Amino acid sequence: MSASFKTRWRAGVRLQRMNTWLLAAAALLGLIGVVHTVMGEQRIFRPWAMQPPDVRPFHRQILRGSWHLPSLLGLGQAAALAWLGTAAAADLPAIGLQQALLASLGCGVLACGALVLWLTRGRHQGGTALVVAAVLIFGGAAQAVPR
Repeated sequence: MSASFKTRWRAGVRLQRMNTWLLAAAALLGLIGVVHTVMGEQRIFRPWAMQPPDVRPFHRQILRGSWHLPSLLGLGQAAALAWLGTAAAADLPAIGLQQALLASLGCGVLACGALVLWLTRGRHQGGTALVVAAVLIFGGAAQAVPR
């Protein structure tokens, strides 16, 4: 059983607390994914419909699909983090597996946030939000370490 889920007993029933760091990271990544999709449609693809860029229609569709891929990947990561943040993840066979999953998710999200911040010279809110999500993931990983 993972130590990240502090076990309490009430009336002979074991109660486990959820990892709020991971649940907060999951919520933030879900929000980032939804906002990314909605803002892209409103600020990029809707204007393209009125005045298409000098790009073939097939390539515009590829660009549109490529725009939504990070949103879908972020929602998938959010689902994985939400599961890892629940009591069900306490039954993972080894704390090492949970730590490896969290380290890979945290490093990936941090790298994405750092890239966005670097490419936009810190002027894009998405980069900051991704770095905050990475900090939440690392906080959740630290909470999951057995004591």
